[in-house]
Amino acid sequence: MNVAAITLHAPEGSAWEFLVLFLVVILGPPLVQKIKIPGLIGLLLGGFLIGPNGLGLLPEGSETIPELGKLGLLYLMFVAGVELDLGLLRRHRNSAISFGVLTFAFPMAFGTGVGLMLGWETPAALLLGSLLASHTLLLYPLVRGAGLANDPVVASVVGATVLTDTIALVILAVIAGTESGTGSTADVALELVLGFIALGFVCFYALPVLARRAFRALGTERTVRFAIAIAAFLLAAVVGETFGIEGIVGAFFAGLGLNRLVPNEGPLMHRIDFFGGAMFIPVFLISVGILLDPSVMFQFETLGLAALFVLACLGGKFIAAQLTRLVMGATGPQAGLAFALSAPQAAATLAATDVGFSIGLFGESVVNAVLVVILVSVLVATLVADREKGRVKRPTPEKKALGERVLVAVSDFEGAPLGLRLARAVAAREAGVVDVVLLLDTDTTGHERQAALDRLSGLCRRLGIDTDPSVRASVHGAQTTVLAANSLESSLVLAVDSGADEAWAETLAVSSPAPVAIVRGTVDRPLGEVHAVALDPRVTAAGTVAAELVAAVSPDDDDEAGQHLESHGSLQPGEVGVAGVSNWQKLSELNPAEETGIVLIPDDLLPTEVPEPSATEAHGTLAAMG
Repeated sequence: MNVAAITLHAPEGSAWEFLVLFLVVILGPPLVQKIKIPGLIGLLLGGFLIGPNGLGLLPEGSETIPELGKLGLLYLMFVAGVELDLGLLRRHRNSAISFGVLTFAFPMAFGTGVGLMLGWETPAALLLGSLLASHTLLLYPLVRGAGLANDPVVASVVGATVLTDTIALVILAVIAGTESGTGSTADVALELVLGFIALGFVCFYALPVLARRAFRALGTERTVRFAIAIAAFLLAAVVGETFGIEGIVGAFFAGLGLNRLVPNEGPLMHRIDFFGGAMFIPVFLISVGILLDPSVMFQFETLGLAALFVLACLGGKFIAAQLTRLVMGATGPQAGLAFALSAPQAAATLAATDVGFSIGLFGESVVNAVLVVILVSVLVATLVADREKGRVKRPTPEKKALGERVLVAVSDFEGAPLGLRLARAVAAREAGVVDVVLLLDTDTTGHERQAALDRLSGLCRRLGIDTDPSVRASVHGAQTTVLAANSLESSLVLAVDSGADEAWAETLAVSSPAPVAIVRGTVDRPLGEVHAVALDPRVTAAGTVAAELVAAVSPDDDDEAGQHLESHGSLQPGEVGVAGVSNWQKLSELNPAEETGIVLIPDDLLPTEVPEPSATEAHGTLAAMG
């Protein structure tokens, strides 16, 4: 054998590039996390190492990773929109808007002033100000883990993120559109106005409607639901680009539009996070890291720019955070947490920088300086958060909204459609999560168990419920349900039973940590009207929960509010009554007629005290829920 004749080739091609890429994804974050630096910095540094300015492992001019990085940027902005907690914004609307204005205005003014001071054109200075004014909630998991998610200042900062990121991206869209447009100023302005109208219609009306229908009609497989989410933000990006608006603005708006359809704790959100964290977002960060150039970064000009940017960004964020003491009555540690949460720069900052570089407003020195700002802001915010989180008093846990996390315990398949429809309607109001547990006897065979689970899973998908049902085989169904409610921290338990085993439902209602509603009936069609059935005027706590359950799925323009039935026997086919009853004996006497349903809430078995309802709250009707 002639060994000299063997020729080895240098690795190249897409397989080599993807191998290098995923080695950075695997090794970059854990290596930097060992020295208490966030993983995204490891991805940026890894991108530099494999790029032409580092070890040169990727060929010069390769478009594989940069092109994939563009998709990752769209994905990043979509996730930023879909995972924002709009419930916090709604509950703390005034303080969130106040802080949002403050934490945007100061860095915006300082950043714009720095740009003008440096002699930049006005569009470039405004874009710099806007990218420094946004923030990314990188440290929110740390604060939430410390039990401070319900702190009013923390909640206001989280809610303000919607405002700051939206304003920043709108400014980006306007600047990019005017700089890239070829017509007159009036033509470009008209195009942008029409573009935002089209984006608003598509993202906040058409996409939610289409996605909801697609989830029910096509989303029988988990992969299809994920593909629908991908198609949604790509459609929004295409619509935006059609009108000269950057695709990332459309992707972010698509995330906001689908926010209520993709609960943060739901299976679909977990898959979006998984694929984003494993592939798309790391690729974008690596593609940005490739732009790092030490010969530029360590120049006096770049370091000078970085110092000015850091001062403008962190200085503005600090002033805004301290003003919470005057505006919101925050304590010193709370103001520190407000700074720690609003200081980190990442998603919108990287997006705006990338666009500014691509349209020629920013040079390499600015890109490298912004990357320094990201590193410094994250490190400073992490140190402040670690110091302040232990100094803020933990707030009293808020009572969960009824639809925040609904558990449906199914022991009777005939009533499952009704229980699932009600759970979907209640959870939709709060963008909540529906958990489903199928209760079976211990003597059920493995084949029968799987067949029953598949049947229930198919029913959930047909109704458009984003959940993965689980099956529990137990001789103590009530105890099993209580354990599930405790572990899931359920806000409401809908126990679907046939009424054959009264002891099961009674035990569940007595032991459950959350309000329990016993669901009986065979309604498997869109609900007609759901009536609050006033069967016992002495009912207090149960009547309140019944009224709250009614209100949770009742349209705001319900003209028939206030009507009620004197007897469940008055229910018509397709109608479902919601009744509070004074005791278990009363509840055990009630069973629905054919094609009707009853939701029964026993007063003396509620786990917690509930204020007595007013006369107007005790009754109501629900319009049809599809």
